[in-house]
Amino acid sequence: MTAKTISGRPLKVGMAGLTSLYWPIALAQSLAKAKGAKLVAAATLRSPEKAVLEHLGMTPEAYADRFGLTLYRNAEEMVRLEKLDAVVLCSAHSEHADWAERLARLGVDIYITKTFATTLADAARIVQAGRVHGVNIACGPSDRYQPAILAAKAAIARGLIGEPFALRLAHHHGTIEGFHKNDWYRRKKEGGPELSLAWYVVDLAMHLTGSRVKQVFSLYENYTTPSSPFMDCGKMVLSMATGAMVSCDMYFCNRFPYPVWEMEIIGPRGAVVVHADPASGGKTVAAVHTAQGVKLLPLPIRPPDRETAWVEGFRRGIPAGVPAEEAMEITRISLAARDSARSGKPVSTAQAHGRRRVR
Repeated sequence: MTAKTISGRPLKVGMAGLTSLYWPIALAQSLAKAKGAKLVAAATLRSPEKAVLEHLGMTPEAYADRFGLTLYRNAEEMVRLEKLDAVVLCSAHSEHADWAERLARLGVDIYITKTFATTLADAARIVQAGRVHGVNIACGPSDRYQPAILAAKAAIARGLIGEPFALRLAHHHGTIEGFHKNDWYRRKKEGGPELSLAWYVVDLAMHLTGSRVKQVFSLYENYTTPSSPFMDCGKMVLSMATGAMVSCDMYFCNRFPYPVWEMEIIGPRGAVVVHADPASGGKTVAAVHTAQGVKLLPLPIRPPDRETAWVEGFRRGIPAGVPAEEAMEITRISLAARDSARSGKPVSTAQAHGRRRVR
């Protein structure tokens, strides 16, 4: 991807975009704990102070003071004056491609908060920007780095259940009511939960099976949020190039405590189950079921932080987090799922040929 490496000092990072409910604060907090990176500046991308306050819950100045940052309006000026190594892009989803092209020209690596893009053409523009300018572009976060899912992936790699042929993924993610009434997330062109929830489940479907998706069938409905232009409950069935089948339940409708992930991974010799364990106060655990019985899987003691797992890859100049090419494929499947829900028919994916091992 890029020969640029950083050694002997932290990665200098800037935050581009503050009109977002969650990511500017969450990523600033995570970067403050990351050993290999230091957040030094933020740019408003010329958003009015009122818009930042509505979305973020604080003014740009308050945000900069809270995290000890130099504040800019212009992202390019921030990159040049601060001599940044990387930028975290938190703009509206439909603006990601424009900003990726503008920032990539400056030779800075880019971490894009999901959703990667709202059209396949925009996804391709982002990938091309990284290739043309020789910069690392990644998207996230990915739940590949959740402890129980890391344990499940390790069990599959060890061959404990054989090659998976059936998976069920259930992902809960709150409701759209958490967003301000004027938040850009509520605009139909930004993709909403149709793309942002699909991001998580499609990523894990490919990651856990090591395979591309060849066909998708989806059902989307809105049961509890009639004012939303999006679905709040979705079901997706994926046919993988390996022959495996994956069912995905996406919940954006629950107003009560509920497990973020429930998962079953079935193979010829057993199953791996990820679930909330009542005996441990609802902690998410992973267990393997075989002919020898049921056994809890050990969780990693120090798993990568899901929001800064890209830092080390950027430092070493290698693909990191969910690389742009993989993010484009997730976008392709997410858009195919939307098309299927609208048409009521399965949708084949044009570039899902052959087996592909996903990291």
